[in-house]
Amino acid sequence: MKIKITDFIENVQEGKFNQTSLEISKDDLLQEDLWSLNKAKEQLEKDATDNKLSQILIHVADAEFEINFYLETGVINLPFDDAKKVTHFFDDDAEVDTKIYLSTACDYLNASKFHIDLISENLLENAEIKHTMDIMKSNYETSVENFNNKEEEKEEK
Repeated sequence: MKIKITDFIENVQEGKFNQTSLEISKDDLLQEDLWSLNKAKEQLEKDATDNKLSQILIHVADAEFEINFYLETGVINLPFDDAKKVTHFFDDDAEVDTKIYLSTACDYLNASKFHIDLISENLLENAEIKHTMDIMKSNYETSVENFNNKEEEKEEK
């Protein structure tokens, strides 16, 4: 889908995008069950057909800590929260194609507590869905390891 940069920023800042929330268990995540991403793909395709921006939140319901994944139709590798920064990379009146990005937000992921990946230039294909799940699983496992290391550091002190 094509969108003008000014329209993108306005739509995101005013909340004019479809937001969908899904919950996944850590078992589904670790076993790489693709149901949540298949649901996300359906929603992304519907929103693209309706010419709407989309954000799908996938929350790991039973994790030991807060971890959320976001699939967003963006124009550059910035989350919706940073939409106004898009003007640093494009002219306001530029018309660009949207892409699909996966953001991971977790206090234990890394120093920035955030990571973003380009998932697709267009619609999610099966290989891209599998790759997205691989990233989600890896980011969760990294966060668990960092979480456990912090707990061990506390016990040592």
